[in-house]
Amino acid sequence: MLRANLVNLSLFGVFFGLHIVFAARDLALAFSLVATLITVQILLFGPLSVVLGGASVRRERQRTNRLGALLSLPLSTGLAWAYGGMAWSWPVVFALVCASSSLHLVLDRRLSHPANRPAWVG
Repeated sequence: MLRANLVNLSLFGVFFGLHIVFAARDLALAFSLVATLITVQILLFGPLSVVLGGASVRRERQRTNRLGALLSLPLSTGLAWAYGGMAWSWPVVFALVCASSSLHLVLDRRLSHPANRPAWVG
């Protein structure tokens, strides 16, 4: 659980570093691609950690997702700050935090009911 989330955080760090490098070198397409990857990663932090972790026990996948959900809260708040033009825009903060929380909650509920889970959840 912890290892999968640490791997995901490390991947975030790489993407974040790349987005700074691409912005500094004025590489707009590369910057946009990495910014999109960062957005997807933050919104789906827990589910991506579940996939990266590869745990075979459903409860372990659920704990991984729940820790990922907690980690995604400050990340999605920071993402909202970036999307708000490096200023606080409470509607953007609300939208991104709610979107991330909702996506994590969906997976948590799917993992709570084994009969309703998609094949990749196991």
